Amino acid sequence: MKYIMVTGPMGAGKSTFMRSLPKPQENFVVPSNVPDMMLDYSCKLKKMMFYEIDAPTATGIAWIDWIKAANTQLIVGNGIEGPDEYFIELWNYLVQNTPETQRVIILNRTDKITDEWKTYANEKIMCIGIGNTIDEETAIAAENDISAIIDYLEE
Repeated sequence: MKYIMVTGPMGAGKSTFMRSLPKPQENFVVPSNVPDMMLDYSCKLKKMMFYEIDAPTATGIAWIDWIKAANTQLIVGNGIEGPDEYFIELWNYLVQNTPETQRVIILNRTDKITDEWKTYANEKIMCIGIGNTIDEETAIAAENDISAIIDYLEE
């Protein structure tokens, strides 16, 4: 089983990403050797376990085992803007505490990688364009972009 942690600054689009994962989804299986914690969102999709942890929470010491349990970390950033101080703080924390873990930067709300993000050129960077708006506060990401990320993770 492959564990995929979805994290990023508040408002970056983590929940939009999680909400946009294709259906059907199965029940999440908690990895061994992690504390019992309440996750914002979690599900099994194909042979991958996705779970979301907000950036301020992820950098708390109580969550270190959950961070280390991830085989891959998807770090969601606001693609319209460059990396802000919250993204940089989270990124540095993840690199320092999980140097061997695969990381993928997901730029939300855009279909292009701007120069500000190219400082992370050693990492895989993917974009998620805006899909459908459900209401004022809720959106679904572009289905083809989500599919491309899932396909990449399956490889």
